[in-house]
Amino acid sequence: MWCVVGVLLLLAPPIQCTEPGFRFQITQKAIDYIRETMIPILEEAIETAYIPDISDRFETPIGHFDVYLTNARITLVDIPSSSVDMSAPSNVRAVISGGKIHLKGNWRYREESWPHIHDHGTVDATAYSIDISLTVIIGMTSEGGLSVSSQDCEFNTKEVKVKFHGGASWLYNLFSGKVGSAIKSALSDEVCPLVTDAIDDFLNSALSTLDLTADIDEYCYIDYTIVREPFVENNAMFFDGKGEVYDTASPKECPSPKQPLPTTVATERMVTLWITEYMLNSLGFAYQRAGFLQYNITSQDFPEVQMTTAFFRDVLPELYSAYPDQNLTLWIRATQPVTFHIGKEGVSGELDGDIIWLVKIEEEEEPTYVTAFTLNIHIDLCVNISVDLGTQSEVYLDILDLQPYIHLNSSNIGPFSTEALQHFLTVSKKLLVIFLNGLLKEGIPLPSIDEIAFTGFDFSLQEGYIQLLTDLKYLPDGSRLSSNHTLFKDSEYTCASRGI
Repeated sequence: MWCVVGVLLLLAPPIQCTEPGFRFQITQKAIDYIRETMIPILEEAIETAYIPDISDRFETPIGHFDVYLTNARITLVDIPSSSVDMSAPSNVRAVISGGKIHLKGNWRYREESWPHIHDHGTVDATAYSIDISLTVIIGMTSEGGLSVSSQDCEFNTKEVKVKFHGGASWLYNLFSGKVGSAIKSALSDEVCPLVTDAIDDFLNSALSTLDLTADIDEYCYIDYTIVREPFVENNAMFFDGKGEVYDTASPKECPSPKQPLPTTVATERMVTLWITEYMLNSLGFAYQRAGFLQYNITSQDFPEVQMTTAFFRDVLPELYSAYPDQNLTLWIRATQPVTFHIGKEGVSGELDGDIIWLVKIEEEEEPTYVTAFTLNIHIDLCVNISVDLGTQSEVYLDILDLQPYIHLNSSNIGPFSTEALQHFLTVSKKLLVIFLNGLLKEGIPLPSIDEIAFTGFDFSLQEGYIQLLTDLKYLPDGSRLSSNHTLFKDSEYTCASRGI
């Protein structure tokens, strides 16, 4: 039943694909934690049960008596034992057992005939051995969101003990049994609607805080739309989301292939999140469409390098001969989206683009730029992943290392060898790493819901996806949690397996 809160951390809108780019899974450990979290909420809900006034007429050896129980109210609800179990297709069966409800109220009686004996006092009643069971159905809306509906609630109590205070004790036992039966009937009518409403209201309120999409920055956003009905397998519940990054100005589906994801379950954690290769490739595709992957490099970007023809005199003598002592601007642009590969050894990437060498010619009115030559460049990337987990969680890409490869595409200064320039780029690649990481400063938001935080971290690298394993923490007081985790430390991860 209450597992759904953790579930909700998930997703939303339009349904366009069957294979997910993102998967969210909750285990029995998460269900048990949220069940315990919701017990006080259910106890408070049951305490609001309305017990109607009860009246009845009794025959006694001395005449007819009218008996009334009024102003009954629940003062204590105790749920000592409960359990939740998942079942296909996407149901959760919840059971409360051995519960107790205590009530207080007023009683009075009056003999119908003369001499109209009457009395009044207070009453304590306790319902013992209460069992409540119901099913929570978790589904998908037509808009691609989540729906929660509690159904098939059953209530049963084996015994209601009634104790009267004040008045003539010899009459108490004459009607305590009927009063107990009336209380039992009232509880049967009241408790199930209160319990189902409390569950549905709590979860639907939580769902209302879930953003269906999240902006990464001004250029792109990520969509976690549900792409298929939630399902239960291997004693865990799975939620499959689109997990795709889009160009804000002109959204388009990423053409990269998706792969089926396994239904493996890590029982030691509450939650597992799958970050897929497709999700990362959609990031590269969206930013390429947004025109983000192009940049003009000047001396301000690399203070260590003087962007002049004189600085590159030994590396590019042909450039200096054609344009002595002139300033340079390098226009770097990606010609293809950045692509990523997730494997058991780590995360790698590839970037293909052009470097257009522009000579800045100073003139009286304004400078002009002349293309000296154009290089094609291929860069192999060694990528680390870091994760900020807490009340707001994000995934970050971090370039650890790279290897550039260049060849001459066209030249306006005549043919020349790129060997010296290739060597210069190779020995200067740390500067390129710093530069690229500066462009990757924004994280990819993960699904989040108010008052629920991720805490703790493990990971597993597999072919085509990363599994992030974490736990849930309920924070109703509005406090915030945040912690940063990386897949590898620099000293642990050399990228040697990828030839870098």
